[in-house]
Amino acid sequence: MGVSRAVHHWRAVLGVAPPKALERAMVDVLCTSPSLSDAPTRRALARMLAHALNRTFSDDESTTQLAQEHLSWIVARCMEHGEATESADALARVAGTVTGDAKVAAQLRVLSDWRVASARLSDEDLDVLVQLLEGKALTSARTIARTCLQPFPVHLPAHCTDAWSVVLYLLRRNALPSGLPVFLVFLEHLAPTLDAADKDELRAWTDAYARSQGLQEQLAGCRARVKATPGAPRTENAGRVMFVLLADGLDEDYCVLQVWHQDGPSGQSPPMREGDERVHRHDLGQYVHQRLQQSLAGIGRPAALTVEFWLPLMLANLPVARWCRPARNAEGKSSYRVVVRSLDRDSLETTHSAWKQQWDQLIAGHDVGTQDRVHDAEAPPGPSAQGQLLVLNTPPDREEGRRQLLDGIRSGAPAILWHRSDCTSRSFRQHVRDLTKGSLADLPTRLGELQHQSDSLGTGPLSDLTLLWDDPNQPRPMLKALTSPDAVVPL
Repeated sequence: MGVSRAVHHWRAVLGVAPPKALERAMVDVLCTSPSLSDAPTRRALARMLAHALNRTFSDDESTTQLAQEHLSWIVARCMEHGEATESADALARVAGTVTGDAKVAAQLRVLSDWRVASARLSDEDLDVLVQLLEGKALTSARTIARTCLQPFPVHLPAHCTDAWSVVLYLLRRNALPSGLPVFLVFLEHLAPTLDAADKDELRAWTDAYARSQGLQEQLAGCRARVKATPGAPRTENAGRVMFVLLADGLDEDYCVLQVWHQDGPSGQSPPMREGDERVHRHDLGQYVHQRLQQSLAGIGRPAALTVEFWLPLMLANLPVARWCRPARNAEGKSSYRVVVRSLDRDSLETTHSAWKQQWDQLIAGHDVGTQDRVHDAEAPPGPSAQGQLLVLNTPPDREEGRRQLLDGIRSGAPAILWHRSDCTSRSFRQHVRDLTKGSLADLPTRLGELQHQSDSLGTGPLSDLTLLWDDPNQPRPMLKALTSPDAVVPL
C-alpha cells in the first residue's frame, strides 16, 4: 500500500484526525522492513530515536509484543512530546540508518512532509492536490522546481520523486519576497506540462487558494511570466554535471567543491547550482561518487550526460574516472562520459581566439585515421598541433608532465590526453591509436564507452586514461553578483 493510500485508509476506517492517520501510516511503512521483524532491531530503533530526540522511552514491552504492536508503541513515543516535525524527521532518519532501507526512509520523509503540509493546507486542499499530482511529472518535477525558483537555491532531497512529493517538501519553505509561496510558483510552472483536464483543475485550485490568501496579483504576475517563457524543446536529452574544485584558502588539506548541473543544451537550460561543500582531499572520491549518483537520479540519466571536473593545474591528475564508477548493482549500462576541464586557462597568457580556432578545427576534422591526428607533447606547440589531440609523455603530477600540460593549455590546445601513471607504455599508445580512429569530435564518447566496457571503470587501467576536453562553448558556470532579495523578481 502506498503512503497516500495508507493515510486515506486510516482516515476512512478509523475516522481519526490527519496527524493520527499519518502516524498509523508510519507504522505501516515500518512494518514493510524485514529487519524490523526482529525485536533486537526494533529495540535499537527505539534507543537511537530516544537519543536523537534527547528523551527517554519508558515501558518498553517488546518481549511480549508483536512486531506491529511494538512499532506502534515506538511511533507513539516518538510523536507524543516535543515538536512533531522534528520527531517525524528523526524517525525517517533513524529508521533509514537502522534498516539500511532507502525506500522506507523515503516514504517516512514523505509522511513527515505531509504532516507539515497539513498545518498549512486544509484536508480538502491536500486531497485535491494528491489526486492531481501523485505519480505525475516523474522525470521533470525536480527540474521544474529547481528551474522556476532560481536564483533561490533549492536542494531537493532524494525522496522528492514526483510532483506530489515535491509540493509537500516545498510547503516547508518560506514564501518569496513577493509573498507568493514557493509551492505555488512550482504549481504554476508545472501546470503546462499536465494533461488539459488536470491543468485546468490545478489552475482553478491555485486561483481559489490565491484569492483566499489575497495573492491574486502576485499569482497573475507569475502566470504571465510562465506564459511568456517558451518551453524548451527537448529534442536532445543531453546534460552536464559539473564538479568545480577550488582551494579552501585556510587549510591545504581541504577543498571547496561546487556542484552544478545542466539538464539540457546550453541555449535551452541554464546551469543550476546544487551547493558547495568543504571536503577533505582524502574524502573527495567518496563525496563525488555520492553526489554524482544523486544528480543522476535527479535528472533521469540523460542519454548524453557529460561529467566535468574543473581542476587547477596542481590537481589535474586526480582519479576522477575512478570516482565516477557505476554503482555495483546499477541497472542498465552507464552512458555518461568523464572529462577534465582547466580552471587555469582563463588566467594564463593565452589567446581565446587561438583556443576557439583549434577547437573548431578539432571538431570539424574529418576521419583520416590515426596518423597526423596526435601531437607529441615534446614537439613545440604551434601550427602543427592545430586540430590535433595533444598526448602527454609524462603524467601531470610530475614536473615534466605539468610543464607539458601547461604549455598545451597556453598554446590553446582544447584536447589533451594522458595516463595517470605511465604515458610511455605500449598499451597506452595502443589505446591512443584506437581512440583516434574516427572523428575526434566523438573522442569523449569513445573513451567513455571504452572505460565502461566489462565494468572496467574504477577497477582496471583504462580508468587511468584522462582526457582534458575544453569546449569553449561550454564555459564554467559562475555565480552572479549578489543581489538584495527585495530586488529579485521571482518567476
